[in-house]
Formats: sequence, C-alpha cells, structure tokens
Amino acid sequence: MSRVSKFLLLTMLVIFTLACNFIDRQLNQVQDAAKTAEAIGTAISTAIPVETLEALPSALPMETLEAVPSVLPDFGNMFDPKGEPVAEWKGVPVMPQATAGQEHDANNYSFKFTGTVKEAEDFYNAEMIKSGWSPMFSMPGDENGAILAFQKDTSILTITIVSMDGDTVVVLTMA
Repeated sequence: MSRVSKFLLLTMLVIFTLACNFIDRQLNQVQDAAKTAEAIGTAISTAIPVETLEALPSALPMETLEAVPSVLPDFGNMFDPKGEPVAEWKGVPVMPQATAGQEHDANNYSFKFTGTVKEAEDFYNAEMIKSGWSPMFSMPGDENGAILAFQKDTSILTITIVSMDGDTVVVLTMA
C-alpha cells in the first residue's frame, strides 16, 4: 500500500470518527434541548397567563420559524431510503436485492434490502474489485454493521452497512 493510500486511509478514519462524534453530540444536544423545553413548558404553563402564550406566535416572524429546519443537516432519511432503487449509482453497483433506494445529495446514496450485513459485505468486496476499485480500509463487522472503503483513481468510496429493524441499509458515500 502506497504512502498516499495509507494517508488517505488514515484521513478517512479520522473524518469518519469525527463525523460519528459530531452526530452523537448533536443527538445528545437535541435530547438535552427537548428535556429543557419540556421543563420550561411545564413552568410556563403554570406561571404565564394563557393570553400571553396566545400572543407569542405573532411576536416571532413566520419566516424565522420556517427557516430553522433548513439549517440542520438531514441525516434522518439516510437510513430510511424511499423510492425505486437504481441498478448503479455513479458507476457503483447497487445490490439486485435492493427494495428501496434514494440519492440524498451529490455524494450520498442509500438503499435497503432484506439480506444480512455479511451478504452486503461479500457483494461489495467482490464487485468493487471486479470494477477496478482497490480496497483501502475494511472494518468488518458483525450482524449489526460494517464499513468498507475503496479507491479508484482520485475517487474514494465509503460503504457503510447497518442492520436496522429487520432490513439492512447500505450507504454509499463518494468523495
């Protein structure tokens, strides 16, 4: 493995770790905010007259409230893709057993199927090498999930496989 590949592998691992930490931190902050909002709501409902609460929505511009969701990244549907799956995404094969698939942005596509994590792992280890991709990194998992990374020319593909609610979800991320 060349120095460039090792460097890219280490960089991908650090980025993945930071992304997981970021998502976990964001979820914890949302949970804390929900608990705080619930406590404030309870306190307000007992301390502030109903007339004051009814007047509050007119004090905040509706545009401000509508803009709030658009500033947050949408990770929610990444693991619950909707729509008809494609056979191939950016030259990367999608498993023929896919039951639903969705492109989330220019760099991410996910699909789900009713097979196992091991089946997806075996499929991509074989198919990517056939397609000229070189394995960079592999974090073989168990029945709950696995992560694979491949390189071809200047492109890097990360494949995240997760078992969720009886389905297996595969997230393809191109960099």
